[in-house]
Amino acid sequence: MKGFFSFDCVLESSSPVRNFHFLFKPPGTFNVANLADAIEVGLQGINPPDVVAIICETEEAAEVKKAFEQPLLIQALNRTSNKVCLCICSFSHDGTIKQVDALTNAVADLERLFRGQTAAIRNAGLKKLFSAKHVSVVAPPGFTFVKPSQKRSTHFLRAEEALTEVEGVQFLAFALLEKLCNRARKVGANLDVIFVDTMGIAAVAYALRDMYCTLFEVAKPRVVTFHSHEGIDKIDAPLHGTSFTLISASSSMNLERDWKQKVKCDATEVVTLLTLLDAKDSQDALFALPAPAGLDGRPHHKHLKDLPIVGERFAPEDLLPKSVLLRKKQHRLQEVSDFCEAYGLNGALAVQARGPIPTAKVRPIYLDGRKLMDNENFREFADKLVGQQTPASVSAIIYQDDEASREIAEYCAEKLREVMHRATPLTLVSDAEIESGDTDLDSTAGILVVAAVVGRGTRLLSISRDLRDVHSGARTYFIGAQIAETAAQLSALPLNLKHSASNAEIRIERFAGIAVGQGIDESFEEELQAFRNIQRQLGDPFAARFERLAGSANGLGNAVFMPRDDNLVEDMRLRPDFAYWDPFYGEVNDTNAAVLATAGALLQNAREGQKFASEIDRLATDAFQQVILNPENFTRYNDGAIQAALLRCARPSELDYSREESASQFMLDLLANIFEQHNRRQGEAACEFAFALYTQKLRLQQRHLDDLKARIQPKLEGATHKLRLLRILFGFDAMPASETLPDDF
Repeated sequence: MKGFFSFDCVLESSSPVRNFHFLFKPPGTFNVANLADAIEVGLQGINPPDVVAIICETEEAAEVKKAFEQPLLIQALNRTSNKVCLCICSFSHDGTIKQVDALTNAVADLERLFRGQTAAIRNAGLKKLFSAKHVSVVAPPGFTFVKPSQKRSTHFLRAEEALTEVEGVQFLAFALLEKLCNRARKVGANLDVIFVDTMGIAAVAYALRDMYCTLFEVAKPRVVTFHSHEGIDKIDAPLHGTSFTLISASSSMNLERDWKQKVKCDATEVVTLLTLLDAKDSQDALFALPAPAGLDGRPHHKHLKDLPIVGERFAPEDLLPKSVLLRKKQHRLQEVSDFCEAYGLNGALAVQARGPIPTAKVRPIYLDGRKLMDNENFREFADKLVGQQTPASVSAIIYQDDEASREIAEYCAEKLREVMHRATPLTLVSDAEIESGDTDLDSTAGILVVAAVVGRGTRLLSISRDLRDVHSGARTYFIGAQIAETAAQLSALPLNLKHSASNAEIRIERFAGIAVGQGIDESFEEELQAFRNIQRQLGDPFAARFERLAGSANGLGNAVFMPRDDNLVEDMRLRPDFAYWDPFYGEVNDTNAAVLATAGALLQNAREGQKFASEIDRLATDAFQQVILNPENFTRYNDGAIQAALLRCARPSELDYSREESASQFMLDLLANIFEQHNRRQGEAACEFAFALYTQKLRLQQRHLDDLKARIQPKLEGATHKLRLLRILFGFDAMPASETLPDDF
């Protein structure tokens, strides 16, 4: 009802007058018309109440009574005829109803009827308030909710669903007055801050604050949220006796217990608004609902499927994670194998490298374009392009302004001179000259544009833009290799380059192109930050790797992954018979950069590929569903270099096993075996797995992580560099502070 919160209550007594209809008036001014309407609605029905009672604050009772001298309320009084008593009840600072004043049809011993009934009246109002739809949510048959606290329940509560009108919020604040006064009597009246677990009930905190300040004439406390279980460890604990905490709802009362443990507060300084009757300590909550029908409070979670719920509002995630196992037949890419065969053994591929230009951008997967011409297949591709596919009218070659592109342009110029039987070679023009306008081009003759290596193709698109005003003839774009993040970028570049307002003949010829995924560089940046304080304490070779992490001309070399031996010196080596490559390499070759590029391309194709025969092979889904790498990938591909590459290239969500019991248990057993055999080939990627756990890119359920630490801690005792690194990553030893670095670092 507008302006008033209305509810019915049956007061137990020996009197025949038992049925009450209450109208709660929030403190402050009110609209007379709204009160008249509320009284009229309360009188309607087949069985009218015995009493219509207006509840207001003690200091406002006289004002409310005087309002009944106005015509609208006189009319409302007359509607009670001689059957229904209309009265005014007033409450004191602690919310207790102490005074009753009958306005019409007085009932004998009316004040006695209200004596000791405050709790019953309050509970009747709370029952009406929390009867709102969606306040109590039950899991579908066969499922159990997994809460942010990792605890399981077949039901959860959302008190904020009841707070749809300001009158209900105000009544809830009134219902908290007794709790607030109990707190004041126990720890003192000083109140500096009101905490809430979610901003969904912030309106209650503000209403309680206003009511508290009006009644007690004190300064307003602050209102602060700590964001439920996710933020409880991050909040600054208040001083004893200075706070009051509202917890929206908890079917188990666990959040209240966790809060008390965190801030060491008195029991009167925290209250849960809504819980279930079968919860432990439910009597301490403001209101408790009966457990939903069919639930005995002891659900057998082992026989139910997990249904995770996230966020402060506990929005359900309806689908369990989709698990994808990488398979040779479905996921192998021949073009990636060919790419790595061409450039994976000759030092052309590098990780975290910028090439010969000191100011160039550091790229997570870098290809040295100067090595392109050393490849026989590339030269054959170039010969075919200039001999058969380049327009005969070509008059100039434009190249990206870098050493590799110029070398390829010079090779193409010489071949074109031979093919075209020209006495002089073609004109070579850099993209810088095109941009500055320092060269003259035949606007209708053909042009060959050469780029050794591109990413998104930004520089090529700039060349295309600059040519738009000065050239309308045919163009051929010759791209040596494109290393992009996504397949969409690979396909977008040719389409963008072909765009021509004059419909010129434009060809795009690309020797090789792979999409390696996004975020690979993030794992190396995290490593750079994490080991900033300890790298010099783990040996010179490890320190040398650290210095290259930020980016250098040649990148990390073969030290792409953390070392495998006790002294952190030896790089991991790829064993023969890698399922995703042809047999072009040996274990002695430096292939780690190519392994990382392969893993990135493999996973990205699994995410974006549309040609999979079965949906189970896609590392993606059209549903609102988490997609994870099946833990068996780390046993199927048990070579340390491959495991490390998958960890580096996977997205955090693809390695988050915390929401599926069986996957987390599988990873627990696998990791325990790896760390227990850290000094053998089976455990050569132990540092990579530990680092993934340290950064929480790889996640298990908390109890499995605790079990893993307990099982391996005795196995990691020792003085080697590798053992020390593992103990630091697991938190068994403290991470050194920055002061431990030498002054000259």
